[in-house]
Amino acid sequence: MEKKNQLQQKKRPVSSTFETLPDRVQPNAPELEMAVLGALLIESNTIHKVDLQVDDFYNPNNKTIFQAIESLARSRKPVDVLTVTQELNSTKKLTQAGGAAYIAEFSDMVASAAHIEYHAAILRQKAIARKLINQSREVLQMSYDESQDVQDTIEYLERSFTEIRSGGAANEYLDMKSAIKRTIEYLTTIQSKKRQGEAVTIPTGLTALDDRLNGGWSAPDLIILGGRPSMGKTQFALHFAKAASEAEKHCLFISIEMTVEQLIMRMLTEDERLNLYDMKTGQLGRDEWICIDENIRGIENNTLFIADNYHIRYLNNIKSLARKLHRTDQLDLLIIDYLQLIKTNQSFGTRDLEIGYITGELKSLAKELNTPVILLAQLSRPQKGTTIQIPVLSDLRESGNIEQDADKVIFPHRPSYYEPEATESNGRSWKNRGVLIIGKDREGAKDKKVYFQTDDRFKKIWDENHITQEATETTPF
Repeated sequence: MEKKNQLQQKKRPVSSTFETLPDRVQPNAPELEMAVLGALLIESNTIHKVDLQVDDFYNPNNKTIFQAIESLARSRKPVDVLTVTQELNSTKKLTQAGGAAYIAEFSDMVASAAHIEYHAAILRQKAIARKLINQSREVLQMSYDESQDVQDTIEYLERSFTEIRSGGAANEYLDMKSAIKRTIEYLTTIQSKKRQGEAVTIPTGLTALDDRLNGGWSAPDLIILGGRPSMGKTQFALHFAKAASEAEKHCLFISIEMTVEQLIMRMLTEDERLNLYDMKTGQLGRDEWICIDENIRGIENNTLFIADNYHIRYLNNIKSLARKLHRTDQLDLLIIDYLQLIKTNQSFGTRDLEIGYITGELKSLAKELNTPVILLAQLSRPQKGTTIQIPVLSDLRESGNIEQDADKVIFPHRPSYYEPEATESNGRSWKNRGVLIIGKDREGAKDKKVYFQTDDRFKKIWDENHITQEATETTPF
């Protein structure tokens, strides 16, 4: 009989353990909650030493009391047993908080606020444990629901995990005082990084472009790098990735079109001594191998990650990998090559709707991870027989959706590709030169131009420093 019971236990569904969870008391520390509130009541200035939220408290009474303390502190009013009791009474929440007698008990809990930071840290740990339990229950229910797409379940799990880790909360809102406080903290952090010599923004590798973009790439921008075929989108993307890595920023390069081998060979052939044809046809000599070895030593320690497997073309997999690196503090910049090759595993009436969904999701990802995302996009091909025009926003395929979600849109343009003898209106040749056109910038740099130079093979890109600011603004094509 005992053996039979053991067998039945083994066959019991996995959910049986979780079905008992609602009847169990979730992690909490009632004495520490009272100790923290007591410390706040005897030394009100200590509220600025702890990073606590209402949901960090388990007891509903304590939640209400903490809200009253926060309200008084924001209004710069004294915080003590009497003022908190009065505040709760005026808002008709005194009974909800357990009554005046319950609040008075806090003054006897602690003699000082000396350990409040330690106690608060424990409360935050308990709160995180509760969130994990609740999110796990949700994931379990979704997993048993056969009508639920498993990819959506994974997406929910990863997003929830990221929110918990970052301390974020769904549907969170801030009043003006809290919003201002957070902004001041943000500005203070930037100032501190600047004083310590850290890069506040992510450099582009082009000084003129950094100037136009207020220092470089900034989170949580979605940047569209749009160009016609052979305009150098991938080459610019590699340039931006290397510049970020050289600034000790971690960059993830999602390559849907090209393999890792192809990208590395592109990087190596920046050295004029190396030829892509010789590499691909197995005609490398001793000198070329020595040159490869030299260049490898220069890039092998770069903080650059490349993903090129077939499954990376799916949007969910892109987001999953980005979140994984973000959790390990190894993601400062995400580059995706390119938009029109991304798939979703979902059905849409038109490709336009799918593209709109993709750009919207990537913008949300940039905000979620607080990371700039550079998304390459293909421009519509000009009709046969027409003169190549300067690229504009309407040239983006499915441009309405893309333009709506993008914070910045940048077009690389090389007139000499179409016409080797092309010149500017002032007669200056476009040979080994081009221009980055900022077609959209939410921060105000719209319709600005950044000129660049290249080598004969278009393997290197650098600033055209001798072009004046005024000329950059006014020179027509």
